[in-house]
Amino acid sequence: MALLLLFLVVAVAAACGGDDSGDGNDPDDGFANPGFEEDLTRPCVSDTLDCWFALNPPEFIVSDRTANSGVNSALLAMRQTTASREAEIHYLVQEVAPNELPEVISGNYFVENWVKGTDLQYLQFVVIVFGGGDDLAPCPGGGACSNYQIRYLLAGIDREPFGIANAKFVFITDLAPVEGEWIHFERNLRQDFIDLWGGLPSDFTKIRVLFEVRYDGKTPTEGPLEADVFYDDLYMGPPR
Repeated sequence: MALLLLFLVVAVAAACGGDDSGDGNDPDDGFANPGFEEDLTRPCVSDTLDCWFALNPPEFIVSDRTANSGVNSALLAMRQTTASREAEIHYLVQEVAPNELPEVISGNYFVENWVKGTDLQYLQFVVIVFGGGDDLAPCPGGGACSNYQIRYLLAGIDREPFGIANAKFVFITDLAPVEGEWIHFERNLRQDFIDLWGGLPSDFTKIRVLFEVRYDGKTPTEGPLEADVFYDDLYMGPPR
């Protein structure tokens, strides 16, 4: 009987062990709370390195409506019915300070209610490295940039939405978002910096990562728009 009980305890412990499902159990993941399963009631501000926040209102919502794994995901609910707003960004942001640039960044998104009311309505995630430009290509006009960006277009547009000197654009797809299913994305961040910026940043102060749904350049004559975009199981770290 004692041996049977010991076997059952070991089996339960193995079943409850960590995994890579984005629920916070992956020790290699550079993001805190990557699956949005932990308590998010405590305040979080932009200079905190271990939580999710929005740069500007509106805030994201922790939702149990759908999830790639676990129970929760982060919902960005975009609604625009007035003609006066030219641009709007819904943010999910976290800042990290690793010793070196992580190799892989990945995640999953789910889109509902995609009503395209303007041409430049899209999903993207953005990686911004602050400082660390000694080994990178100079900014236009010479010298180092204050930060170096790669903007990954996930879906919605087929051209760069605007020009920005310290940013490079990468198209994951140039198609309209697929609705009603979880879509996985993954990039080799180090290789992208080598290909686009000529090297790897070193001695940087922090990395800001933004997952967004947004629109730009909306004119007063264009109609209303909306989108519900969920992000879940976000990861930044070594290949797995």
